[in-house]
Amino acid sequence: MATNNLLFTVEIINKPFKITSDTQSEKTAKVCHLDVNRNVLQEKEYGYVEKENIYELIKTDQPVVLDNCYIKNFSLSEYRDLNGKNANEQVELSVFSATNTFFDSTNTIDFSNASFHAGTIKFTNSLFANGSLNFSKCKFNDCEIDFSNVFFGKGYMNFQFSEFGNGNISFENAEFNGGNISFVNTNFGDGNVIFKNASFGTGNVEFHFAKFKNGNKSFDRATFEGKKIDFRKVEFGDGKVDFRRCEFGNGEVTFDESDFGACKISYKRTKFGDGGVSFNMTNFGDNAVTFEESDFGQGNISFLDAQVRKLTFTACQFNKYVDLRVKKANYIDLSNTIVRDILDLQPGVTDVKIDQINLSGMRNLGRILVEWKKNRVYDIIMEQDESSLDQKAEQFRIIKEEFRQSGQYNDEDKAYIEFKRLELKAWKEEKIKQNKWNALWVYPSMWSEWLLFDLMGLYATDPLRVLISTFVVYVFFSLLFWMMPFFMDTAIVSSLGDPDKLSSFEVSFYHSAITFLTIGYGDYYPSGFFRWLSNIEGFVGVFFMSYFVVAFVRKILR
Repeated sequence: MATNNLLFTVEIINKPFKITSDTQSEKTAKVCHLDVNRNVLQEKEYGYVEKENIYELIKTDQPVVLDNCYIKNFSLSEYRDLNGKNANEQVELSVFSATNTFFDSTNTIDFSNASFHAGTIKFTNSLFANGSLNFSKCKFNDCEIDFSNVFFGKGYMNFQFSEFGNGNISFENAEFNGGNISFVNTNFGDGNVIFKNASFGTGNVEFHFAKFKNGNKSFDRATFEGKKIDFRKVEFGDGKVDFRRCEFGNGEVTFDESDFGACKISYKRTKFGDGGVSFNMTNFGDNAVTFEESDFGQGNISFLDAQVRKLTFTACQFNKYVDLRVKKANYIDLSNTIVRDILDLQPGVTDVKIDQINLSGMRNLGRILVEWKKNRVYDIIMEQDESSLDQKAEQFRIIKEEFRQSGQYNDEDKAYIEFKRLELKAWKEEKIKQNKWNALWVYPSMWSEWLLFDLMGLYATDPLRVLISTFVVYVFFSLLFWMMPFFMDTAIVSSLGDPDKLSSFEVSFYHSAITFLTIGYGDYYPSGFFRWLSNIEGFVGVFFMSYFVVAFVRKILR
């Protein structure tokens, strides 16, 4: 006889076995555990109890204590048939214990429709060897349920529609070996539910429509190797939800349309495989959910239409498509992540509402699908409370590069402007932080850069603004040439005797134009202070013409 990773032989010996201090069995079951070559690894003895004797204890409402026993083909369905009971009738088990018990079957180990009443129901260290296991529609009536360190064989494990009451439930260190596992429509009460270190084997795992209440839910370091891990439409209730350090293998993992109450949710350092991870339409409520340092393998990741307060992916790697088109998120932390494929934030049929998003430290080796206006890029970066000016500037730079790659040049310009503005502010803060006396030269330098590059040309992104600024500066110099002779000994002199009889106002604007544009016909020349002012205007003219050419050509080439 064998199960996945379990080979054994059973020999029934006519030798009494002491089960408890008060009970003993007349026979002993000698179980030899074998390796793949059928060499004996371990011999262990159990008390041998025939199922008919157990049925009689149940019928007479006596305590059922199966600790350290070997049980073959136990079935409550068979018990109901033998006693003329309805197939779905509840079987009362007022006192039950099966610690270190060896359950064996050629078909199904059947506890379906059992009703447990005692304070603690123990299956600790038990082994369900051959056959499937059926705990469907059981009622545990606020009992403490202990399946810790249990070995489940390769058959189908069915806990569907069971009611676990408000007691604690533990499957800690449980080992499932190849069969599919179903907790579909199972109701868990207010007690803690523990699957810590559980190994779910290669079978599919289904918690579809399961309901949890106020207790903590722990899957810490659990391993799943099946093709399908299904937590769709699960109500997780209140209490902490812990999937830290889980390993999901290469199966498809789905939490679609699940609902989380008021609880802390952690998937920190979890390993997802190549099968994809889906949280579509999941309602995380007003909770913070962390995937910090998790490994997402080669599968797609989707949070389409999910709702969450804070979603953290710090130090994660995204190797495939990531859909972050959430319905509502106050804050998404993508700092220090690596994007190798597509990160999708772009609104489609439905709106994407993200209040803040942190991209600082991100290495974008793929694409970020985002729109300046629809995604409110300025707001989601500038409203961050935790990031510094440097980090905000870096995020605008990342977005700017993305817009450039995707040909969204107008949006690229907007991101570039904010990047340069924040970079300048961060530089000012850093210099003054180093030495407060630096303010004497930092502020003039900052104001000069703001005036020339930001105000007058939006960092060469707006040729029309550069042209307007050029005209304003030209007019400014022209007015100086016209007004200053009224206050000081300086003038613009005609080398030809002023044959056109121009007014001083006209001469001022004409001289300013040929100086600003570096034409220099020689018919008018400056004297006195205007010699120096003309030199300055000539330099400024060259600067603005170059500035305009750069902005114009940049716009045209793109």
